[in-house]
Amino acid sequence: MSAGEEKKCVMRHVFNNFRHFPENLKHYGPKEEHFDVPWQIRVWRNSGSYYIGLDCLKPDVNPWNIKTKVTSPVLDNEYTITRTQNFNFSNDSKSYYFSYGTFNQLKECLIDGKLSVELKVEIKEILGIEIPKVRKFDDAAAKKFSDVVLIVGDKKFYVCKMFLSSHSTYFESLFSGNSNESQKSIIELKDIDPKEFHTFLGIIHGFLLVEESNVENLLELANFFDAKLAMERCEQFLMTISKNDFVEKFKLSLKYKLDNLKNKCLSEMNENTDFVGLAPENSEDYSTDNWKELYLKAVDSLK
Repeated sequence: MSAGEEKKCVMRHVFNNFRHFPENLKHYGPKEEHFDVPWQIRVWRNSGSYYIGLDCLKPDVNPWNIKTKVTSPVLDNEYTITRTQNFNFSNDSKSYYFSYGTFNQLKECLIDGKLSVELKVEIKEILGIEIPKVRKFDDAAAKKFSDVVLIVGDKKFYVCKMFLSSHSTYFESLFSGNSNESQKSIIELKDIDPKEFHTFLGIIHGFLLVEESNVENLLELANFFDAKLAMERCEQFLMTISKNDFVEKFKLSLKYKLDNLKNKCLSEMNENTDFVGLAPENSEDYSTDNWKELYLKAVDSLK
């Protein structure tokens, strides 16, 4: 990555029971990889003050340096504390932290005792680390190793039948010998947005991550293509990282049959849950079993 070229990512995590964190015991979010570099959020309490930090987990294979600007808002819908700091991560300095003061100064940011942390990382320069580029599907390398061209909107995607078939029963059927399309070298996919399809390919090829801005479109495509890996990555994102509305998560879990996400939502429902908001506009959108689960949870929350 050259000087002047900027890359940005956002890391988020919700820490439960924040007010009861023991002294000097660090709590960590999940490890995340951005620009081929592993990162991890951490929070801890020391002498009555609270700290939020970011660790770069890059191994010391060769000397490296990452120049960043980190903005850290800790927020709910009404109250925000923001810290911004320039920091150079390197072999010798792999961690930074912000101080957020005492619990009394931070407690306005808590929701049901949970601390929602968001770190916006702007990377100014990376030295000593080779950053992979976002893959293209219409360059010389793609054309050399592809065996079919998919036309999506005004874009051409040169792809491998076997790889797509291994990730999607839709493409497995499309490319099978029994399909009318199976012998064609060029196939058009109608009614699909080319940008969204590129993101879908990026997820199953592993060079793009699920994000808040693309998760719903990815779910729709993953469901349409019956792509298990893409569905699992979307579900994992919604369960661990997403700050999407609780009601929306529950509705997505039912719409796309994300059982792990549904069970997590059900387990978190309590007397403060917006059960009215959880009801769909069309009652037929929920199965009988869905309605039964929701009803039993609502009754249980009133006990």
